[in-house]
Amino acid sequence: MITATVSGSFHRHMDAISRAVHELASRGVRVLSPADPRVVAAQGEFLFVASDPVRSVRLVQDRHLDCIRAASFLWLVCPDGYVGQSASMEIGFAAGARVPIYASAPPSDVTLREYVQVVPSISVATSLAAAQPDRRQREGLLINPHASIEQAHDVLERIKSVLAHSDGRIEPALQVRQEISDLRSKLALPTSYMN
Repeated sequence: MITATVSGSFHRHMDAISRAVHELASRGVRVLSPADPRVVAAQGEFLFVASDPVRSVRLVQDRHLDCIRAASFLWLVCPDGYVGQSASMEIGFAAGARVPIYASAPPSDVTLREYVQVVPSISVATSLAAAQPDRRQREGLLINPHASIEQAHDVLERIKSVLAHSDGRIEPALQVRQEISDLRSKLALPTSYMN
């Protein structure tokens, strides 16, 4: 399944962002973030949308960055060329994660323009993403917490079993280390939480 994350200025382009989210969904693309772009709260200049599960600026932004990393592509909404500071960071993040960035209009900033491929429509972006090999990361704890927690429980149960009674086939310490490695992978924790 093709997935996308949408970035842009919530203050200047929220209507266009909402239209993009709905068009992507109508084309069968799973929009990881913002899945429901209706503004429901604010903290200073930061706007929370209906699909934000918590009202923490840092957690919402970390989740959005994880969604960019896990997406087939980033759709940038900047119809007049304006890209705010948060969306600029998100472009840089996508570029660093080698996630394709598409937009129907180029950003005004000459540097950002170098990282955004201008395409005539969301339809073309979707076709380009479909033609690329699937290089997405696993959806982690911030994107899909229920599935991640269930998978983590399974791994923890295996660790509990090894610690309670080893079957002798595999060295218990090695088996526990393998399970912990699997746990890290299943949770796909954001890099900022690894320290």
